[in-house]
Amino acid sequence: MPAGWRRPGGFLLTVVLVVVGCAPSASPDASASHSSFPRITASPSPSPSPSPSRTPRPTPTPVAVGCFAGNRGPAGEREIIAIAPNAGPAMALTFDMGGRLDPAIDILEFLIANQVCATLFPTGAMSETPVGQEVLAIVRANPDLFELGNHTMHHCNLRDGGLGSPTEAPCATAGPPSAAFISAELTDAAAIVETASGQPTLPYWRPPYGAYNETVLAAAADIGYTKTIMWSIDTIDWRPIADGGPTAAQIASGVVTSATSGSIVLMHLGGYETLAALEIMVPALRERGLLLTSVSDLLN
Repeated sequence: MPAGWRRPGGFLLTVVLVVVGCAPSASPDASASHSSFPRITASPSPSPSPSPSRTPRPTPTPVAVGCFAGNRGPAGEREIIAIAPNAGPAMALTFDMGGRLDPAIDILEFLIANQVCATLFPTGAMSETPVGQEVLAIVRANPDLFELGNHTMHHCNLRDGGLGSPTEAPCATAGPPSAAFISAELTDAAAIVETASGQPTLPYWRPPYGAYNETVLAAAADIGYTKTIMWSIDTIDWRPIADGGPTAAQIASGVVTSATSGSIVLMHLGGYETLAALEIMVPALRERGLLLTSVSDLLN
């Protein structure tokens, strides 16, 4: 509200309202009667004063954690990595995407809000679903937080044959898959995942069910997948509580208790209690002084 108004003669009419007993620091006129009329004084117009600037309220931001994603090194020699050596106070949260996809989007939004880097291993089949496409769009929009590895096309057991997700038909090999079958499972998935995400998957891959042998490793390495990323902590979050699976508190406790330098944690974007477990474990791991980062950052 303006403090006064200008008369045609060039004077500013200022209205001073006198109120009884407003504050201890009031002027002597504060003792005037409630029925007193306002005093009107005329004075030359003062120079216009700038409006007081409003101090901006700082926007809360997530705790700076210093993690990185996508800084993957060269393919190099063939390795099976379940825990990263010489990683210092850092560990990696990894998420497979090979089956159930609820609550994948909520998990990614939680990781973004809390600035947690992570490595995801999607299958080609699940990447083609609407939710899978949304997941990879989020990855494309946040390359500083999320990186990808290959989890094959159909989630077959590449060592023994069979199984698979969302259907088993593509995995019916009538015995251990051939090197050509293994190669196709990886290259077909890579084409879909990389198109949707804008990211390469080489040289990281994770064999479905953790099943591999020399034939599997050799076939993967022959097409550039030299880093087989396993895990040192398995949350078993794919199993619902009704079937004997862990609660969110049990998942979080297991990870927080077991985590150490270079730990790689296996979780799933469709894990039943995974989101609730993350809400417990992320602050607890940070309180322990552990940096939650990507596999690439852990290795490099």
